[in-house]
Amino acid sequence: MITGVGGEMKQASLPMMEVNQFDYDGNNQDKKKRLTSEQLEALENSFQEEIKLDPDRKMKLAHELGLQPRQVAVWFQNRRARWKAKQLERLYDTLKQEFEAVFREKQKLQDEVRMCMS
Repeated sequence: MITGVGGEMKQASLPMMEVNQFDYDGNNQDKKKRLTSEQLEALENSFQEEIKLDPDRKMKLAHELGLQPRQVAVWFQNRRARWKAKQLERLYDTLKQEFEAVFREKQKLQDEVRMCMS
């Protein structure tokens, strides 16, 4: 019991538990549906044209591919994350190569200085 507005006593109501897609064994009842190769190709082509997804384009793609707009949005979000990670990997590789080249040049100059000093 809880006290309500005006001092009257009321029974506290507990929030209803929502039934989710997992059964009591923890098995996923709604199998995750994979995108078809045609859907993936269309999404990838669209991503290559523009990595940002505006609402009109999202709705158009969803309609054309028979997907929910949310599925298209999530695919683009995940694809941008993979793209960004790949960009960072490329940048790291470039910086590492540049560092190694500068380090070799430094070693060469130090060797020349030692030769001149001896």
